[in-house]
Amino acid sequence: MKDQLLISSARLMTGILCLLLVTGTGCNLVNSPGEYFDRAALNTNMLSRFGSEYFRTYVKYIKGGAGTNDFNTCEKYLRNYSIASAERNLKKVQDLYPNEEAAPLINASVALHVYVLESYKTDHLAIARMIDKQESPEVINQAIEALDKKSYAGFAEKYDKVWEIAGVYAKNNGIKIKEMPF
Repeated sequence: MKDQLLISSARLMTGILCLLLVTGTGCNLVNSPGEYFDRAALNTNMLSRFGSEYFRTYVKYIKGGAGTNDFNTCEKYLRNYSIASAERNLKKVQDLYPNEEAAPLINASVALHVYVLESYKTDHLAIARMIDKQESPEVINQAIEALDKKSYAGFAEKYDKVWEIAGVYAKNNGIKIKEMPF
């Protein structure tokens, strides 16, 4: 009798542990529609300043006196803010569970982040170094124009794709989008 009670208790505990494990695992794998939208779409607004617009924004930032030791050069601003933020946001997107409905949004967002990070770490970085070395404005402007010609169309295509998918996703999930007037 005592042995049967121990066996029944062990089975009950095993069942409870399995239930907790399944419940806990399931909760970690599923994100809310709002989480998908925020991480995969809304966070791409941090990437919207690309190419020449990126450097115009940087100049306004520095002229506004916002530079700190971490951001007091264009290269530091690019590395310590823009690249670091994009890498953190990419990780957040990659950590989303790719259910059938959200997978296209996740994939488009990952593609955009990877594209932007590649440019930030190469072409944008080269221009940032030119700015920090105070090369002539003509040389810097030529490099920025070359960057826009090389990469801006690809960026715009990927950015627009994210928001095209995000618009449908938001509508299907009752998420209200407020478009900015620009």
